[in-house]
Amino acid sequence: MKNIEQILKEAGIEVTDEQKAAVNAAVTENYKTIAEFDKQAKKLTAAEADRDNYKGQLDTANETLEKFKDIDPEKQAEEIRKYKQAAKEAQDMAAKQILERDQRDYLKGEFDNLGIKSGRVRDSLMREIMGEDGLKWKDGAFMGLSDYLAKENEKDHFYQTEAEKAEAEAKEKASGSAPKFTDKSEPKQAPAKDTSPAPVIF
Repeated sequence: MKNIEQILKEAGIEVTDEQKAAVNAAVTENYKTIAEFDKQAKKLTAAEADRDNYKGQLDTANETLEKFKDIDPEKQAEEIRKYKQAAKEAQDMAAKQILERDQRDYLKGEFDNLGIKSGRVRDSLMREIMGEDGLKWKDGAFMGLSDYLAKENEKDHFYQTEAEKAEAEAKEKASGSAPKFTDKSEPKQAPAKDTSPAPVIF
């Protein structure tokens, strides 16, 4: 890029050193180079981009606030409280249902092991054991279940105890090993049928 001295010289204007200094000082004070101009233009472009970005964010924020201008804060807080309460109740209900399912599955297994077949008895025992005044559930099992069932069985006898099973098996084994006797005596003959003619009465 040509400086001011070259431009003056090419134009046929001769200046003294003092005039050159004065001209250079005046040009530097009042004019910028193209490189400096481009640099300032880039800064301006960046500043305008930032301005547009901030304006967009401000417009979005204003639109959002506009949606909430008619909302009562107290009403909104009450709605949030109701939502949290409903969510907690749903979570508690789900947890309760899962627990009851696990308890029922556990009791079904125990009833099967004892040979309790009656559906009516099983349902009744489940209600008693799982009720508010029932047995305590801990670590996936009902505490004291065996004692409870043994005590109830003494009253209604809905399953065989181990002693009763052993006794029944012993009786069955004894009856199976006992000798079988057969009656070898001659069978009794039926009385002979009277074939004589009937008397004739005159």
